[in-house]
Order: sequence, then structure tokens, then C-alpha cells
Amino acid sequence: MSAVYWLLGLLARLPLPWLRAAGSVLGSAVYRFNRKRRRVTRINLGIAFPQLSAADTEALVKLHLRTLGIALLDRVWLWFAPLPTVYSRLELTGFEHLPPTDLPTDLPTDHPNHQGPVQPTILLIPHFAGLETAGPAWVAACLAKNVPAPRFTTIFQPQKTAWEDALFRRGRGRFADLTQFTRHDGIRPVIKAIKQQGRHYYCLPDNDFGAKDAVFVPFFGKFAATITVLPKLSALLGAQVIPLITRMTPQGYSVQAMPPMKGMGQGSLEADCLAMNAAIEGWVRSMPEQYLFSHRRYKTRPMGERSIYE
Repeated sequence: MSAVYWLLGLLARLPLPWLRAAGSVLGSAVYRFNRKRRRVTRINLGIAFPQLSAADTEALVKLHLRTLGIALLDRVWLWFAPLPTVYSRLELTGFEHLPPTDLPTDLPTDHPNHQGPVQPTILLIPHFAGLETAGPAWVAACLAKNVPAPRFTTIFQPQKTAWEDALFRRGRGRFADLTQFTRHDGIRPVIKAIKQQGRHYYCLPDNDFGAKDAVFVPFFGKFAATITVLPKLSALLGAQVIPLITRMTPQGYSVQAMPPMKGMGQGSLEADCLAMNAAIEGWVRSMPEQYLFSHRRYKTRPMGERSIYE
């Protein structure tokens, strides 16, 4: 493992244009040789953008897979380049929408500077190519403003091998104080980390994880199994939901912190999940090549409905 880390650290020092050129070649190879991934992307884009011609859809499929190849190699510098190099490639806007990280936490309640508890925050991170950069960009902005870095907690999908798990944990944990749980751990440790440690929950709720704890609501006009963790936690904890929207740029990545979503956790699960999906649709339309259309977002179907990927 140490030899792999050494090699990745060496690659991370290459100029960004070189790594991105290699990522583009990698993505083009996936387009050419991975028939299944190409087909899933084509089906998803056909659902999301039925107005496109077959030629335009295919061009977007190719661009999307090239973008994902670039994003994959971007993780090399994100996880292994010197931190000043990483932070120089990340830009955060909308800092004023994020919760403060520099409030005193050890003052007695009768102290004039006591601020009271900070409202719990759920960070909505849609599955764009730059999803790994949302937290690091916030940390970089805090360093630039000379305020403490935020603390996070998250749930992630276990990787296929132990060494991949170790790689992902190491990469994601190098920027800030982060507690990482798997889906097998359940939601209870996350709730504890939010309530007792004041951590912000890094939430990526727009993948298909099956029908359990999910509702079927439209996503680009077609029913998709949508997990209910975001509105449930928002209601349970009284948490605000702040979207962090990542965008790949020639210089690296820009991350936009949006104003807190209104009404999240206050309606029915169906209504809240529908509102979340509608918001994500709007962001996707501005950069469709960067959204993970190569994932089987519509894998789980309502009872009696055939798979769309057969």
C-alpha cells in the first residue's frame, strides 16, 4: 500500500493539464470499450433530455464519460498533492450561507459572548463529478479567513476491496475532522455525531439504494427510488439543509454554497424528496456532462414495472 501511495503522490505533482489530458483519454477509453456504462448513460440521458437528437445524445454520452475520467484522476492531486496546491485549485462562493465555525463553545450560558448552540446543518451534495471537493473547498475558505475548519460526518458506500476503502478514507479524511460511517453502520452514529459533537452531515441522497427507506418520486419526469434520509434528519434534528454545488473548471473546481432550502423537513416525505429532486434537476441542466448519469439512477422500479436497463 505504501508503494501505491508513493506512486500516487508522485503523479499528484504533475501539472494539472497533464493529469486532465490523461483523464480525458481514460474517459474516452471507457466510452469505447465499456458497452454497459455507455448504454446506461445513454438511457439516462434519453430520460432527462428527450428533446435531444440521437447524435446530440451520443455526443453528450461521450463528453460525460470523458468528464468522469478527468474527475477520477483529479482525485490523485486532491488526495495526494501538497495541501497548498489543492487549496489553490478550489474556489468557494456563498460563504455567507454556511454556518459559523468560530463561535466559542466553552463559555458559560450567562457569558455575554455566549452564542448558544449552532443549528445542525445537513450539506446536500448532489452526485456531480466534483463531489469530493465540496468539503475541502469549505476548509480552504476557512483557512483563508483564518477561522476554524468545520467538522464533518458522513455515510459512504463501502468499496469492493479493503485497500480501496482505506484509500478513500485516507483521501477524504486529510482535510478536516471527519467521522466516516458505512451504510452498514446505520444512521444512529451519524445522529450522535451531529447532536453531541456539532458535526455537519455530508449527505449525498441522489443515488438508488433500493426501495428500503425510500419513496418513488419523479426525477426528470420518471419515478426514481429516492432515499428519505435528508427530510427525516432535517425534521428530527431541526437541521437546515444547505446545498453545496460543485463544478469542474479549467483551474480545478468551484463550489457554490446555496441559501438554506426552505421548508425541508416540514412537509411529507414525498413532497420533500420531490422538492429535492426538482432542485437537483435545475443544477444538472446547467452542466449535464458533470452529473453521474452513468449510474443506474432508475435501477429500482415500482412494483410490477420492468427494469429500464434490460
